[in-house]
Amino acid sequence: MQEWWSISELVELGHPSLPDDERNMRRHAERYRWNEDRNRCRETKGGGGVGGLKREYHYSLLPPFVQNQIIVDAMIDEVAAEERDERSELISESLWFRFNTAPGTCRTEAERRLLVVQQLMKLRETMPETAAMALVEIKTETPMRTLYRWINSVRGLHKSDWMPALLPDHKGRTTTAQCDQRAWDMVVSDYLRPAGASFSSCYARMMETAEAKDWGPIPSKVTLKRRVDKEIGPAAIKLAREGQHAAAQLYPAQTRDRSVFHAMEATNADGHVFDVFVQYDDGTIGRPCLIGFQDVYSGMILSHRISQTENKETTRLAICDMVESWGIPDHVYFDNGRAFMSKWITGGMKHRFRFKVKDEEPKGVLTQLGVEVHNTLPYHGQAKPIERAWKDMVDRISRHPALEGAFTGNTIDAKPENYRSRAIPIEEFRKFVAQEIMRHNTRKDRNTQTAKGRSFAEVFQESIERPGVVVRKATVLQRQFLLLAGEGKTARKTNGEIHLSGNRYWSEHLIAHAGRKLMIRFDPENLHDDIFVYTLDGRFIDRAECIDAVGFNDAEAAREHAKLKRQFMKANREVLRLGRLLTPAQVAAQIPDPEPIYMDLPKVVGLHTEPSGKTQILDQDSSEAFGRGLTATLGVSSIFDHPNTQKEGG
Repeated sequence: MQEWWSISELVELGHPSLPDDERNMRRHAERYRWNEDRNRCRETKGGGGVGGLKREYHYSLLPPFVQNQIIVDAMIDEVAAEERDERSELISESLWFRFNTAPGTCRTEAERRLLVVQQLMKLRETMPETAAMALVEIKTETPMRTLYRWINSVRGLHKSDWMPALLPDHKGRTTTAQCDQRAWDMVVSDYLRPAGASFSSCYARMMETAEAKDWGPIPSKVTLKRRVDKEIGPAAIKLAREGQHAAAQLYPAQTRDRSVFHAMEATNADGHVFDVFVQYDDGTIGRPCLIGFQDVYSGMILSHRISQTENKETTRLAICDMVESWGIPDHVYFDNGRAFMSKWITGGMKHRFRFKVKDEEPKGVLTQLGVEVHNTLPYHGQAKPIERAWKDMVDRISRHPALEGAFTGNTIDAKPENYRSRAIPIEEFRKFVAQEIMRHNTRKDRNTQTAKGRSFAEVFQESIERPGVVVRKATVLQRQFLLLAGEGKTARKTNGEIHLSGNRYWSEHLIAHAGRKLMIRFDPENLHDDIFVYTLDGRFIDRAECIDAVGFNDAEAAREHAKLKRQFMKANREVLRLGRLLTPAQVAAQIPDPEPIYMDLPKVVGLHTEPSGKTQILDQDSSEAFGRGLTATLGVSSIFDHPNTQKEGG
């Protein structure tokens, strides 16, 4: 906004509150003593007075209505300037987009025109425009009418936008060759098949059909192929001919920033089958499976286990190793495989997309530890960075010279010459893999986002020691909990026994939970050991022993069983003795006698008695007399005497 105004500028402002000529404006300034205010009146160069000076006045000296007009006009001018800038920016972007998409010949012509216009503008600074035009016309052999048109095209633009503004108008070919719709439908449908037939064969089959059915007109093969590429598009063509996976590769991969985490905040896990033959303890030969957990932030392998297959037991042990060595993570990323989404691992998780989710199922290892589980797509490296680590394992373990002869090849048609000439003992292979994983973690010059030339182990250690980073550690009970597998079982209704894999487990405390669904924790590799029994909400009940089966004629085992049973009965009799302080007779003696009850009795048919209103209920003697009388009347034995109490011959 303009703050200082001269006399001439105030007259040009043309406000009704101010005089309309310079003479009266000077008188107005003297009348209101503007010249005496040294803070809001100043002299600047450029005037026609003495010494070439002129007076300027601050806008705060002006009447309020004039000040308001100056402020409003300044705001309007500012908005208009912003709009002009935005419009100029949009025009510039449009011009350069058109320039970048134009053919190379058009861009070359725009560069030539720019040189001509620049020469003309330079000559116009030193000579008349007509003479400059004539000179450039002779020198560049460009008609004067064309020069005027070029100058008009760059008028009002910044010099940086002159070249795209001088781009020739190139529309290209706008007409499309005529093609019979039936022929077009046939060749497109034949070409867009998963079989992947060449366009030449599709075009040849279409031409044979067109000649037989008199279709026409039909363009050439090159023209028709160009039209298919233009109208269908490369992405749709790849989707139809090569499938969804190939088409998805055309879309750029998402870049995920690992630096949002710290060490042990997020981990990911996956299984990898080695291309190596090993010999197991039972003598069988096969390819081992590695299950590993990796820290997302640093990329360091935290734990691993090797087994014959990818299973829930091996996954649980790998989790135990990770928690025991480094702590409990907050997040875990893995796919929806059976080994990872087993109830042993993720039981109780509300959003599990494998196996049936039940409210009464026991909580899995990760659920019990409060770890948030995230599902990812299989073979998706962006969501599971450990996939990249498996690539290193193939190169540095499976193809290692120490395992020469045991390498199987990664595909069935890539078998080496010495295929199956050697099998590595499983224990030797486990030691070798542990050494190579250590080298993997400590190898320097890593080019990841967080490593930047350091090793994965160094990045992990630096993050762990950073102030404010807290990693949860497992307690002794949690570590014991991790070493045991979990499963839901119903205690038998009779005595609370729990049956598992042909074994029976029992504890005295299970009697109170007979017939209920319970959660048991056990060691899958030692089912004859004790099991730990919990309620479904995680409350510990007791440790139940395994009831071993004994020989039918084992007298010693029978005596031991009878001894334990006598101890059990003795303990419970003692509990009854301490808890039952009163005998039944003492309990009955404390019950008060009932009050006499009076009621209306109906007339008994067959008896010569008259009701006398309120009659008292018969006492014991009256009851016996009544019974004897009823017996004599009906001619039957006494209904109050038990048959065994009758006299002989009665």
